[in-house]
Amino acid sequence: MSSEGQPFVRLADPVKDAAPLFDVCKKTVGPATRAGTPNLIAPYIWNVPYLRLCPEYCFSLDDGSGNAVGYVICAPNTPEFVKKWREEYLPILESLDPLLKKPEMDPPAGWGKDLTLGMLQLLYRPEDMLHDACPKLVEEYPAHLHIDILPDYQRKGFGKKLMEALWEKLRETGVSGVHLVMEGRNVDAEKFYMAVGYSRFDEVVDEGKSGERGKDANGNLWIVKRL
Repeated sequence: MSSEGQPFVRLADPVKDAAPLFDVCKKTVGPATRAGTPNLIAPYIWNVPYLRLCPEYCFSLDDGSGNAVGYVICAPNTPEFVKKWREEYLPILESLDPLLKKPEMDPPAGWGKDLTLGMLQLLYRPEDMLHDACPKLVEEYPAHLHIDILPDYQRKGFGKKLMEALWEKLRETGVSGVHLVMEGRNVDAEKFYMAVGYSRFDEVVDEGKSGERGKDANGNLWIVKRL
């Protein structure tokens, strides 16, 4: 940690913080996407569009000397965000990185067989965020978020402080609820969300294929909070 000052939460700067938060995303994604081409694509799915499309709902953890070492980023209205993603974000992707050229979208890739193709298809299919098979999720919890913090700053209360800053902003703008989707195997992450006031979505989703409330057929957990 920096010795120059105490870490604190501030509104993210979409220009100054873009590169460090891109790096935070690369370093904190799940193990399967932590190397190679998938690691280069990941921030363009789970970080960059939020800073570009709704920066006023993005908060950075500052190390006390101006360096962003973590973030919570949020789309306050998921259907509107999907529309902006398609109309404003997709057309510029190749200009951001030639790696992001639109792939063949059919057939859908098996992530276990071709992770790079699967991630590129996801990048060009923002409608997946609407969870059309269970519209109640987005109707009741219209906002969604991503939160990541570098390891040296984890388990020190900063995650809760980031969440509190976001909740205050969402409440100010009349947002009724927020959700996120996380890997079901990440037990520590689920414990964190439960500890700061989230809960599992109280529905059996994917037509009951998982057989468990708040867990989809891919093993992902749907985590929610009313505001």
